[in-house]
Amino acid sequence: MPYRKLPNSVPAVIRTLKTARDAWKITAATDRAITAEQWAKLDDAAPASLLNRFLKEASDVDLALAGQAPLTTKLSQAAAQLTMNVSHFHQVLDLGIARGTFAAGARSYYGRDVNATAIPDLATYDAVAEEAENIVKGEAARQTAEGAGYIPMALPSAAEVGALLTQFQTLENQSEQAQVNTDKQREELQALYPEAQALAVDICDTVEFFHRKDPDDSSRRVKCSRWGVVYIYDQPAAPTPPPAPPTTPPTTPAK
Repeated sequence: MPYRKLPNSVPAVIRTLKTARDAWKITAATDRAITAEQWAKLDDAAPASLLNRFLKEASDVDLALAGQAPLTTKLSQAAAQLTMNVSHFHQVLDLGIARGTFAAGARSYYGRDVNATAIPDLATYDAVAEEAENIVKGEAARQTAEGAGYIPMALPSAAEVGALLTQFQTLENQSEQAQVNTDKQREELQALYPEAQALAVDICDTVEFFHRKDPDDSSRRVKCSRWGVVYIYDQPAAPTPPPAPPTTPPTTPAK
């Protein structure tokens, strides 16, 4: 049994309103299934019409997401690169300590326990950034403390880690700003959504009422669909398989 599905999402509301708008334009005045008051809220020639404002807000969300997506990807790539270099820095430092190139206490300059047997936790963006900052500051502090005997870390150097940290922080700030903008655009869209959704439902009710006297249900649904009303058709039940034929026991031949 077909049943009407009310528009209950942004795409569904837009589809209903645009369909009704376009149907109005090509339909004779006496056959229009919606009211002039409803049309005024759909009129694309009126910049302040509800549909025009709703379409703008929806477009603003799409544009915000389009700007946010590449920044999110770049930030993820920068974070991965920084994480790898921070990890390698500590691994190389530990190898240098094991060889005697660096003093065992060198780990403390970078915020680690002098007897640490594992590199710092790098599970989150914040943790990676913090450890990268420890490397930059720690290398400078070790250079000052060791003076003429200072041997710089390499592969990667603290300067390389610092450059990657700066790139990561720049992208993180840009990504955060993009997310804030996306949230703002979504809020503006959601502020207008209840009014737009109510109009879409009202249009569906009006259209069905206009065609209520059509004696043929299928014809009525086709006419209403032209104005944006959506009908859902139940899937036919799967046919019941025929029963399996009875099994005849084997006959034992007489002796």
